[in-house]
Amino acid sequence: MIRHYLILFRTFWLGGLWACAYVVRPLLEHRGFFPQHGMDVMHVMVGLGGVAGCVILLMSRLFHALSWRQLPVQLVLIMTFLSLVYFAFMPWWKLQMMLMHAISVLGLAWLLIAPVSVIRRDHAPAVR
Repeated sequence: MIRHYLILFRTFWLGGLWACAYVVRPLLEHRGFFPQHGMDVMHVMVGLGGVAGCVILLMSRLFHALSWRQLPVQLVLIMTFLSLVYFAFMPWWKLQMMLMHAISVLGLAWLLIAPVSVIRRDHAPAVR
C-alpha cells in the first residue's frame, strides 16, 4: 500500500516539474511574463517538489518500502538536495533554470530505471 503513495508523490513531483519547465515557462515567456512572474511559479513547484522528495524519503525510511542502496532512492536523494540548492541561486534565475532542467533529467532517469514492482501493482495478475 505504501508503494501506491510513493507513486502518487513521484507523479505529482515529476508531472508538476515537467509541466512548469516545459509548458508553463515557454507559455509565460511567449506572453512576456517570464522571468518576472514566471519564476514565482517555478519557485513554488520546486519547493513543493522538495517537500514531496522529503516525504518520499521519510516514508521509505519509516516503512522500509525501499532500500537506500537502490539507485532510484539515491536519485530521489540527489533530486531533493538539488531542489534545496535551487533556492541558494535565488538572484540568478538562469542558473536556477539550468538546475531545474538537471532535476528534470534526473527525474526522467528515475522514472526509466525504477523497478517494475514500484510502477505497477504488486498484486495485479500477469496479463498473457
